[in-house]
Amino acid sequence: MTQSNWQRTKIVCTLGPATDRPGVIERLIEAGMDVARINTSHGDHADHARRIRQVRQAAHALGQPVALLMDLPGPKFRLGDLPEGFCKLEEGTMVTLAEADDDAKADSVSATANCCLLPVRNRGLLQALRTGEPVFLADGSVELSVESVAANPARAVCGVRIGGTVRSGSGINLPECAIDMLIPTDEDRRHLAFAVSQEAEWVGVSFVQSAGDLARVRACFPPGPSLKPLLMAKIEKRRALEDLDAIVEASDGVMVARGDLGVETNLAEIPIVQKRIISVANAQGRPVVTATQMLESMVEHEHPTRAEATDVANAVLDGTDAVMLSAETAIGDFPVAAVRFLQRVLIATEEVYGARMAQDWMNSAETASPANDAGNALSFAACLLAARLGARAIIAPVQSMEMALSVARFRPQAPLVMVADSVRLYRSLALVRGISPLVVNVRDDGADPGSCLAQAREWLFAHGLAQEDDPAVLLSTSGATGDKVDTLQTVRLKG
Repeated sequence: MTQSNWQRTKIVCTLGPATDRPGVIERLIEAGMDVARINTSHGDHADHARRIRQVRQAAHALGQPVALLMDLPGPKFRLGDLPEGFCKLEEGTMVTLAEADDDAKADSVSATANCCLLPVRNRGLLQALRTGEPVFLADGSVELSVESVAANPARAVCGVRIGGTVRSGSGINLPECAIDMLIPTDEDRRHLAFAVSQEAEWVGVSFVQSAGDLARVRACFPPGPSLKPLLMAKIEKRRALEDLDAIVEASDGVMVARGDLGVETNLAEIPIVQKRIISVANAQGRPVVTATQMLESMVEHEHPTRAEATDVANAVLDGTDAVMLSAETAIGDFPVAAVRFLQRVLIATEEVYGARMAQDWMNSAETASPANDAGNALSFAACLLAARLGARAIIAPVQSMEMALSVARFRPQAPLVMVADSVRLYRSLALVRGISPLVVNVRDDGADPGSCLAQAREWLFAHGLAQEDDPAVLLSTSGATGDKVDTLQTVRLKG
């Protein structure tokens, strides 16, 4: 590994049946997975706990930091269980949406026949539908039109306008239907308790529409110094875009959730919306993940399309911290190949544009950082100094995510080697662009910059990112300003 092919942008992989095969999780980590995502909309806690154990064990064995991101289902409407797990809907046919109960399951037809009845998990959805309204399934890939509704039993007869395949648990979007959605739901609260018990580093909050939604989720965590997950606001509703700045400020990170966002808003505007969300997150120093259909064709094919490769590269150029694979790794036929290709695109893009991107971000840092924040000013100075010296790394012992982000927000070209004071912070930092996290050596004094420098030097040499006597920049805190950076020095990496 050299600095030219060191990967700054991180990779998030969704776990599922495809990753349950022996050795797959280990191979995903070796291929470049930085964050393992659990989608609580599918599966049960027993399945999730088993996969989490596998990730923790594999990451420890391989000596790699892997964060855990647990997505809450939120107030999303979904199909119930289909008899064979999936169903093909043909354009021009009629289907009936009905409450997911035993009768609905019995009436359903097999996936090989004309699937005339689709179970729905939420009765309120059926009661809210009106004739003529569109209904989108599976991230908008299938479109229905409501022809008639009945109250008892609650059912809706729909015509299939755009056909396709739907699966058990496929999402349902109603962009023209007014339904109040309160976050968190009772189900979200149950999953939040599970996330805390599993010591998840990140929790994805679905269908956020205001900063208040995030405040209510935080209120669900137990009081005191317990291990509370960081909150990632998933931007997937039109109303979220209206309150975007406040939502980003109230969050610990942001996700551009293009699946539902592409249904809830004008699909033609998604590239523009993506750039806007990433820009706001960058300006506020929040990590941002770009998600949905990055390499969708690799669910069934070993090689992606040219357009998908370009989409990944453009997300990097937009300023994303991480790119996410969903079905590609959860249920796809080629999960490891998808991660390997994703990494190839990230490295190729950063190799050509990395220096230019770093310079552009430094040039715009005046508007991206509060002018009266001494910690940010010193972090900016460190990044500027590293660029002018050709430093091989910026090294810092860190005690909090805030301290690490005070440097990472300036997106320097040099690797950020952050020596975390806890395993939890070490894993959490795996999501942030440009950061190579290490965990403090328990044999040393974690607060001692000299010990952190020695540990970082060893890692840089081992990965071919630096050589004897190369320059580096060392940031630390004296303790006089809490956990804020207040000390900057240049050093030589000596063995």
